[in-house]
Amino acid sequence: MAANNPPVKHHYTPQFLLAQWAVTDRKLWRFSRPYGDKIAVKQVSTAEIGYQPHLYALPGVSPEKMQIFEEKFMSPLDAQAAETHSLLLKGKIQGMPQKQRSAWSRFIMSQWFRTPEGVTAFKSAMTHLLTQPDSELRIRYREEWKEGMPATLEELLVRSTPHIVEQKALELMFTMMDNPQHGLSLNRMHWLIRETEGGREFLVSDALLQQSQGVFTPTGFITMPIASRKLFIAVNSRSLRDSFLTLSRNELVARANRAVVRRASEYVGTTDLSQRPFIEREFGKEVNETIFKGIAARYATGA
Repeated sequence: MAANNPPVKHHYTPQFLLAQWAVTDRKLWRFSRPYGDKIAVKQVSTAEIGYQPHLYALPGVSPEKMQIFEEKFMSPLDAQAAETHSLLLKGKIQGMPQKQRSAWSRFIMSQWFRTPEGVTAFKSAMTHLLTQPDSELRIRYREEWKEGMPATLEELLVRSTPHIVEQKALELMFTMMDNPQHGLSLNRMHWLIRETEGGREFLVSDALLQQSQGVFTPTGFITMPIASRKLFIAVNSRSLRDSFLTLSRNELVARANRAVVRRASEYVGTTDLSQRPFIEREFGKEVNETIFKGIAARYATGA
């Protein structure tokens, strides 16, 4: 996209993925809660779901630099992940080039952080980190304080760069999205695709990535719907892989959809309205406990 026309719709669920549910006139059904607990249902294009304006915008900089994270990081990340996605849809996991495998691992890592909830959590954590009375930064500032300097660290930050908290939060978040150690661990997991025929379809939401606690332990796993009839699965053991392969179709879909819908906070997407009662009943019933919340909490407490 041209620099004089930077992107303002920042998709936390990319359109290449949503397109797998947009089967009627290139549209899918969106369930959302724009006003309280009342659920709104509308058929929309992929451009009108799974995004928030200026979600990754860098505040306090010139307009041409404001969208730098979206343009230089998120858009290329999603473009590369889209190539891998096309291979996964075809079941081409064995012999997948390392470049494509790593691109998908980065996409998975981005899903830990990139939702509106994740961005907000990181900004809140950074605020706590910089304002804790016993934080290392504040202690060092008091030790080095001289007459004429701002009385507090917060005052210094506001004077120098009013948006520094948000800027540093975004910088930290994007660094964690490309963690080499986590990326290597994801690359080494056993990847598989479960494709279903008949019965209920898989649903998509802002909580599309689901995982076990201790995802990199021997019993760790990750699941993600990549199409209405296909579920991506990554595990660390052959026995767990076999368990996913032998799980009945109905049980597999039920478990996946229950998590995707109950942990949604922004939207649920589907090809049709056949699962409407289930979605309206279960939407957002659970807290989506993700890696980013643990990391953000750690930074917030300084632990």
